[in-house]
Amino acid sequence: MVEEDVAQRPSLSEVRKQYEEERFYQDDRAAAEYAFALAVRLREIGLIDEARRFAAECVHLTEALPSSTLDDVVSTRQSVGGVALPDHFHDGVVRARLADLLNAA
Repeated sequence: MVEEDVAQRPSLSEVRKQYEEERFYQDDRAAAEYAFALAVRLREIGLIDEARRFAAECVHLTEALPSSTLDDVVSTRQSVGGVALPDHFHDGVVRARLADLLNAA
């Protein structure tokens, strides 16, 4: 028997709930990370309009985050909501990773 080391992704509803919590508590960085994860996951399952909404929200949030030093933009987590985060998380990287969603809006 082959043992698989595959981490199960949280459900989309769990990721949405976490996003809403981070927005409520005004943790804009965490909210941006969850918005990024939602945009990616929704794009994967073909819910493009909703993915575009979260992509735009992610850009909006990351634009307001500090980004003047490397410490400001280095990701502190490898993944959020079952999606790998970029090593550097700032509006430029987000725009590049979600360009298909942002340009088609």
